[in-house]
Amino acid sequence: MAVLLSLLTLFGLGGCKEDAVPEPEPIDGGTTTHTDANAPKVIESKDITEFSVDFYLSNRWRGDEERYFRFAVKEKGGVLTASEEESGISHPADAALLTALQEIIDKYDLVKENGIYQVTAGLPTEYQARTLFVKYVSGETLTFTTNNEPEAAWAESIYDLFADWFAANGDETLRPAKEESLVSRLDLRIREGSVWTEFGGINVQEEDAIDGQTYLLFHEIYNEQTQETDAWDFRLFPEGYYEGLTAILAEHDVVRTYEFSYYDRESGNYGNHDEGYFGFGDKTTADGEADSEDLYVDLYVEYESGRRMTIETKKASEIEGLQPLIRDLLAYFEPLFEE
Repeated sequence: MAVLLSLLTLFGLGGCKEDAVPEPEPIDGGTTTHTDANAPKVIESKDITEFSVDFYLSNRWRGDEERYFRFAVKEKGGVLTASEEESGISHPADAALLTALQEIIDKYDLVKENGIYQVTAGLPTEYQARTLFVKYVSGETLTFTTNNEPEAAWAESIYDLFADWFAANGDETLRPAKEESLVSRLDLRIREGSVWTEFGGINVQEEDAIDGQTYLLFHEIYNEQTQETDAWDFRLFPEGYYEGLTAILAEHDVVRTYEFSYYDRESGNYGNHDEGYFGFGDKTTADGEADSEDLYVDLYVEYESGRRMTIETKKASEIEGLQPLIRDLLAYFEPLFEE
């Protein structure tokens, strides 16, 4: 009997049970998941009293290439203050910022993630855990912790909101480093219906040189329907020409828009520009927009720094979004060719 009892104990078949052994720490690649079953999936309040989130973004950055952000809206010294804690900037929050934050939460239905903790150990930095926390005046809270998604649309929207809001309040710390060199070349070609308009530089023959210069400013208007050239002219580049172009592009924030628009979220690749989308319009590849048959824009820019941009599109939505820039460029070019 004594031997039998010993064997039962040895193989865990006896009536007594030792204390459970604690679960081991997650190993690389292991995922820990907890879900708060009581976390609401609907939050009635829209009035945010506290907010915090951290994430890494592949397609947004500040300065040269800082891509990790920690945004917060918290009370500091009795004042509700918005901050980005990696850069150390802060400014008193206002209703416009809080309202826009809630609009992002609603747009991406982030409340559906409420109460979720799902984290995989050992991931690269850009995929490591991120946490969103939101507290409302009602006492309701929204919080979740998940693996970071560097291309997440909602995270990019939060970055865009804070970056634009701080810039509107006089602080551009969250924006990428600005292009500080001058434009060294700009060619613009546009089509509206059957009419093609072009401005840019052209190399001419020696017999057409002006004051010994063979690289000249060029302008052409061609009607495809009548097959007639309505304008054809070239002349010397005026003094301050490139400074003027540089100022126009900076005013319309062309470099930042261009750099932020490579990623095609629908296809999960960086072919957005190849599809004719550059971040100026209100549509994406997900909208299935066909190329226009009678609208076209081709804008090529080079800077002294070596930066180059090619904006070539037949997408009506992009061309519509480019109109303020195009109007300013045409208003700059056209007087240069008046007699």
